[in-house]
Amino acid sequence: MKKPEHPRTSRQEALRLILARSHFQPRVERIPVREALRRVTAQETLAVNTLPNSPVSSMDGIALKSANLNGGIPATDQWQNGVDFVISNTGVGIPEDFDTVVLIEDVEIDETGKLRILNIPQPGQNVRPIGGIMQAGEVLVPAYCCLGPLQLGLLSTGGVDEVAVLAKPRVAILPTGNELVPVGYRPPRGKNVESNGIMMEAQIKIMGGEPRLYPITRDNPDELVRVIQDALAWADIVILNGGSSKGSDDRAIEVLETVGEILVYEIAYGPGKHTTLTIAGSKPIVGAVGPTMGAACAVEWYVGPLIDKYFSQPRIEPRRLKVKLLDDILGPIPFAWLEVQKTGGSYVARPIGRFASMSRLIRSNATLSTPGKSKGYKAGEIVEVELRYSPEWNRQLF
Repeated sequence: MKKPEHPRTSRQEALRLILARSHFQPRVERIPVREALRRVTAQETLAVNTLPNSPVSSMDGIALKSANLNGGIPATDQWQNGVDFVISNTGVGIPEDFDTVVLIEDVEIDETGKLRILNIPQPGQNVRPIGGIMQAGEVLVPAYCCLGPLQLGLLSTGGVDEVAVLAKPRVAILPTGNELVPVGYRPPRGKNVESNGIMMEAQIKIMGGEPRLYPITRDNPDELVRVIQDALAWADIVILNGGSSKGSDDRAIEVLETVGEILVYEIAYGPGKHTTLTIAGSKPIVGAVGPTMGAACAVEWYVGPLIDKYFSQPRIEPRRLKVKLLDDILGPIPFAWLEVQKTGGSYVARPIGRFASMSRLIRSNATLSTPGKSKGYKAGEIVEVELRYSPEWNRQLF
């Protein structure tokens, strides 16, 4: 029986729809600062310490009392170390009543310990006052700040041992299909290995989520409904992988219509053309296609922004870049996979055929979307592509 034609939605509109209808209630947990790299703060985090807790030298030099400068370079023949001046290193507290530091480059001390000042600073110069670095109660990092190495160092300096962060969003990954066998099994004739789950699990971890990979669910509507409802009870975001196309065993559409409202039945052009986007209550279900590269893009393009929304982080638009094609791209095509490299001061791109081997396809770091383009492209043309990751970086993220 011929399956009904469904409306197609542009990628941009599809993302807008699912973001607008998805609403999250992030959980909060407290974790040690040392474990908080790339975690997102749930509230403002305040300093416990006041630092410095005494005046300190901000430069290497000698500390002295500005009252002894007498408006000019003083006679220092009789000055004694520890009485009239002290050696003062950067970040080290200076004695009480010593309020000015002369740079080490502006003094000479001979072998007998006699001091000569070559240039005098203004009174109070090169001294960091109490609280000059931070004061107790000061906001060190705001709420919804993604913590990096500098922020962790700042929190530690401020006396913060634990920090309140948003718990990682729970992302359920549901592989489906009668043709699949688990990783570790040699597939019989006509079967395939379910490897998308491991790929998506890694993607979610990189994005800051907590993935849960479910066992393979067969193309049985009742069983699919059961596993989706189980996932919705646990997860903030659900990925249903497979069954969204028009094959005789593809049952995702009819199942999704029973568990939620389908916002997007099909994307206007690939990769991942048969991606679906559904809302169940306020929770999103991303129906990713079976082919690996399309599935990877579905996670990048839709799940990634949903995780950003969960964390109240701004959405970063994909980087676009003009490149010179090294080979022809034969039309008509809705999109092309490309491998972009920097050569000299410019960027070049070599098209990768849609039916190339997987080891070749995963080298693609850019896509060229051409809805309505019918004639293809010639080698030497300059086209604008969307980067999946930087061509200067040779380790693939997704």
